[in-house]
Amino acid sequence: MKTEKIIIDSTLHSKFSLKEIISYKSLLNNLAKRDFLVRYKQAYIGIAWALFKPLISILIFGYISSKINPGTSTATNFVYVAAAMLLWQLFSNIFNDVSNSILGNANLFSKVYFPKIIIPISTILVCLVDFFISLSILVVLFIVSGQSLHWQLVLAPIFVALTILNGFGIGLYFATINVKYRDVKFIVPVIIQFGMYLSPVIFSTNYYLDRLPSYLHWFFCLNPMVGAIDGFKYCLFGGDMIYNLPYFIVSIAVSFLFLIIGLKYFYKFERSFVDYI
Repeated sequence: MKTEKIIIDSTLHSKFSLKEIISYKSLLNNLAKRDFLVRYKQAYIGIAWALFKPLISILIFGYISSKINPGTSTATNFVYVAAAMLLWQLFSNIFNDVSNSILGNANLFSKVYFPKIIIPISTILVCLVDFFISLSILVVLFIVSGQSLHWQLVLAPIFVALTILNGFGIGLYFATINVKYRDVKFIVPVIIQFGMYLSPVIFSTNYYLDRLPSYLHWFFCLNPMVGAIDGFKYCLFGGDMIYNLPYFIVSIAVSFLFLIIGLKYFYKFERSFVDYI
């Protein structure tokens, strides 16, 4: 009796399935380990770059912030910038790595069936390792600046998760476009660079909105990282870090909108990736 071996079943539905991802967790772990080793294998100081890269940015932009906001103590300015900068670097690393993940693993697509969403997810795990290492900078600055602990600190992981969703959702959309239009890899770094200056990283949301005309306030808060950064600062420092609650809610809603768009766009064109790679 003749049998047929089906490598890829055309009747399979292209949709996000957490159960399917879990069933391929060994592949996910192996991809993440490989990416981590590749990132630091030939670097002279290795994983220490996870500390030096954000530290340099914090020193530069913390100094700028302290000069423009002389009313706040220098130590406080540095710790505010550090909190925002570490979250922004987590977002930018995930955004950049996810957007390049499909092309970077093109050799896997013609081998055997597996949920392709695992490839961009695996890059997130490597970025999280960098983030948790760099958090030691924030801890040191937090102690030096004499900041007190707030009960809201327990909510901080929520805004770290929101940052991950932002980088993943937007990165997934650009990863899909990148398969067909290779110009995307040049565009993404530009978006990241300009995005930092349009987010409350160096300066607070209050600083931006006080200087923008009122009709641009809503536009500014369409940036999904506004809600993530302000929420993270609120968890760490309390007070009035959340400038305006409706703007804050809009920014968070945009985060989930980008995630839905990214997932839908990815699964819509997933089966045609091999035609372009």
